[in-house]
Amino acid sequence: MNGSVGEAADGTVKSVAKVLDLLEHLGAARQPVGISDLARATGLHVSTAHRLLRTLVCRGFVEQRRDNRRYALGPRVHALGGAYLGGSDIVGAAYPVIDELRDRLGETIHVAVWDDGSVLEVCHAETTQPVGVSLRLGRRDPAHATAIGKVLLAGREAADLEAFLARGPLAAVTPQTITAPAALRRELEQVRLQHYALDEEELADGLCCVGVPVRDRRGLVVAGLSVAMPRARFDRAHVPDWVAALNRTAERLSDRLSY
Repeated sequence: MNGSVGEAADGTVKSVAKVLDLLEHLGAARQPVGISDLARATGLHVSTAHRLLRTLVCRGFVEQRRDNRRYALGPRVHALGGAYLGGSDIVGAAYPVIDELRDRLGETIHVAVWDDGSVLEVCHAETTQPVGVSLRLGRRDPAHATAIGKVLLAGREAADLEAFLARGPLAAVTPQTITAPAALRRELEQVRLQHYALDEEELADGLCCVGVPVRDRRGLVVAGLSVAMPRARFDRAHVPDWVAALNRTAERLSDRLSY
């Protein structure tokens, strides 16, 4: 393992890069991680990882759990994430139109953007129904397992899609997740033809979504908009109505982004 934290050949500072590696790994883990696993994942010596983590803990970017000594993201990271989301153009454009769509459809509405192979949720409007879908704002999900992820993948250049597939196996988040590259290519071609995507329990058991693209003034897909609901309220016969309502709101979002 290379424990050095000096300057890299490309002029970047290794210590900063390794700090970011630690934060990204903690963010992707979705659960507290031990020091040995963090060191192994980032290519650091345990002593170096411990020193960097100690600084991050002192600054509030990382927390160390008292019960098992494992590490997780701290409140400062979430504060920075909130600041980013609050200043995002798409977030400013999305409210209040997604609230109106939520009230019309009665289900949770999500807006997400592409984030290096994942989808990052930037805002949502939660249903007021007793049983609904509640997902953490700012969460990152695998693109191939979500309706929004599929519309974002379908809107990217062919080379970008192949680079995404070349990263490694497509993770099976649930038994319904598409994991074969050929099957995903066929799914994305269908998304391009019909201009919407479905997620039927591919990200989480009991969760179904319908997603459409949001385009900028150049016609490029810059975000995705979806309606999410429990499986018990999902009926394919209603998909055309949901898609029509989503597209109307997506057009409004595009208009607001243009200004």
